[in-house]
Amino acid sequence: MHKDAKNLVFYLTQIMVSGVLMIISMPIVAHNLTPGELGQFVLAQVYAGVVVGFSNLGLLTGYERNYFLYEDSSAKLAQLIYSALAFVLVSVSLLIIGVYVYQESIGQLIFSEEFPDNLLLFVFIGSAASSLSQYYLTFYKNSGLAKYYMVFALLQSGVYFSATLLLLFLSDLKVLSLAYAWLLSNLLLLTILSLAHIKNNPVDFNWKILKEMLKISIPLTPSVFFGFISTKFDKIMLGLISSTGAVGVYNIGQTLALTIFQFMTGLGRVFQPQVYRKLFNKESDKLSEYILPFFYLSIFVALIVALFSKELILVFFPIEYLYAVYVVIVLSIYYISLFFGKITGPQLIFAKKTHIVPLLTLAGVFVNVALNVPFIIEWGIVGAAWATTITGVLITGVGYFIAQRYVRISWHVRKFLLLYGFFLLGIVFALMDYDKLIGWEILIKFSLIGLYIYLGFRLAIIDRNMVRSALLSFKGKLS
Repeated sequence: MHKDAKNLVFYLTQIMVSGVLMIISMPIVAHNLTPGELGQFVLAQVYAGVVVGFSNLGLLTGYERNYFLYEDSSAKLAQLIYSALAFVLVSVSLLIIGVYVYQESIGQLIFSEEFPDNLLLFVFIGSAASSLSQYYLTFYKNSGLAKYYMVFALLQSGVYFSATLLLLFLSDLKVLSLAYAWLLSNLLLLTILSLAHIKNNPVDFNWKILKEMLKISIPLTPSVFFGFISTKFDKIMLGLISSTGAVGVYNIGQTLALTIFQFMTGLGRVFQPQVYRKLFNKESDKLSEYILPFFYLSIFVALIVALFSKELILVFFPIEYLYAVYVVIVLSIYYISLFFGKITGPQLIFAKKTHIVPLLTLAGVFVNVALNVPFIIEWGIVGAAWATTITGVLITGVGYFIAQRYVRISWHVRKFLLLYGFFLLGIVFALMDYDKLIGWEILIKFSLIGLYIYLGFRLAIIDRNMVRSALLSFKGKLS
């Protein structure tokens, strides 16, 4: 647990620094680009993410699972990662060639207005490089080398942040500034990761190991594809039904809410490898107690984001982005629900029931489509947020019960429900109209945060020694 605590500090440091850079850059981008221009870049990223994700054939999941089969053999681990990378490199290269040849036709289908030359191509190449980098980063995560993970991830964030600002201020590239920054940061990260890994792990390919991964990943390919569609469907439909400007405003709200999921992802880099290990060691009865503090921290961050999003947007963003406040609040419910997906996914993969994942994802797509179309027509970006949230909560809940059927975890249900219930109470206060309570709004919100901290002590999830140790560990890592 001591090692987990140290790694958690590294991951959270990376999440916080990346989050600060994002929060600084977002208002600058919003003031330099119109919502429509920002929406073009967002839609390009959405479609690139869907297609590049599909071209991986779910191999990242197969790689992550089989890592634990070979973690005692450095030679086998090298064959594992290079076999996966070789397959994906060929796949995404063919994809990029296709985009280069047909980018104008593709752009006319995606965008409702004129778009810059090479916008799609640059975003696709950057997304392909990012997908390849994930295999190296997963290696560091599974190996417990959180410090290296932090350094490399911050490198990408720092380069993207710096390049975005420099290009916005020193050129007339407009939306292409984001595309160039995305391309540069991800290609640089991939190059450095490759050189660092090859230095200690000579390139080696093993067809048998690749086939083992593909047996796990190919059944997940529909899930990966429909998963991307499901998570990005709100933006796709906004682009088709509404406008790229609506996509730009929605993206601001979603990006702020996404800090919750990014924080949980940082936590997941610590607890997900342990979930696999405890399942392989037949210690599933210990998982609930182990996971509860991570859930508590996730709710804590979600409360802060949801409660204070209004103040953040009013102070730092142009007035045309004001409705993004409601997107942040509603989507915070969605992202918190995804916490349990970080557990049920490994449960089903461990049980080799990967065929269930695509079925769940496909069901999510159908529900998302059924809700998004009428919700967007009726309520615009807020409707898109509610449709996504309802779908996410519903499918995550179904996935939880199915996963429990195959690999049972004895959850402390009462404590989890109390934390989640308090969070929903906070959402109600965040959505309230405070016009008649001027001066009380901030006090009420800080009181809710204080009550939640008290609840953590009351439920014995945290204690003074734990808080003191965490602060000392964090201080030690920064010094």
